[in-house]
Amino acid sequence: MAPIDPHSFTDSTHPITTHISPSLYFDFSTPTIVSSALLTLCAPHTGDLLLDTRSLTITSVIDPTNNTQLPFSLSSDVDPIKGQPLTVSLTNNSKILIIFVTSPCSSALQWLTPPQTFNKKFPFRETCRKEGPLAGGDAGLACDESLWYVEGRVVEYFTMEQSIQPYLFAFAFAVGEIGNMEVGPRTKVFAESVPAVLDVAMKEFAGTEDMIRVGEKLFGNYDWERFDLLVLPPSFPYGGMENPQMVFLTPTVIKGDASGAQVVAHKLAHSWTGIRNADSFVNFVSYDRIV
Repeated sequence: MAPIDPHSFTDSTHPITTHISPSLYFDFSTPTIVSSALLTLCAPHTGDLLLDTRSLTITSVIDPTNNTQLPFSLSSDVDPIKGQPLTVSLTNNSKILIIFVTSPCSSALQWLTPPQTFNKKFPFRETCRKEGPLAGGDAGLACDESLWYVEGRVVEYFTMEQSIQPYLFAFAFAVGEIGNMEVGPRTKVFAESVPAVLDVAMKEFAGTEDMIRVGEKLFGNYDWERFDLLVLPPSFPYGGMENPQMVFLTPTVIKGDASGAQVVAHKLAHSWTGIRNADSFVNFVSYDRIV
């Protein structure tokens, strides 16, 4: 059967994925990410399972229940939009663990050298697009423990309990020397650990909680638990990128007069309406309406 989604290789008759849990090892020297992703299906499946990938090297696919290898193939044909289909052969499997490595030229990854950051000392890495079979949770290590647990290495754990529609799915993260300050009960502002950046950002976005409450009065409870803000280095090429629980922002939205909150209002709009209707929704939840 042909897939319902023309932008995906997946077969709509196959069981859907209910949980995706990754482990990610960031190698700034390469630059690549050594990764594993544990996929949980809604039901056991026998036969081929098709997955979307782009710019990934698939090392192995494993049945995590007995640690055995599963047959797989990655197409050599690269579609300019959809990437490459990964086909995994299953026999009554409901979970699979995929081990893979990103490419230095992966279109979803932006690796920043120290001169491209505020402090000019540490590299930075961000992504805000769909890159492959990724998401958040508990997956088993992507690489050898001798690399994972070493002195000075920071290991972060993150769990997102809320489900998200597949067409909105993205795995967004940033890695670097990042600090944070609270601006409300549901909001922290994250940025490079440069006091001038964090202090100014905190003042710019001090009204975020009021903004969330206005949205809740108009459209119901805010279901994502957190609405955090990440101010990226100046070389971040976009005005902002909405993600559940955290919004990525360019530092150019910080004007010093709180007017940058208009961009935050627009990003907050996606929390209720997704992608398609956010532009009209932001007319209601706007900075002008709040003040």
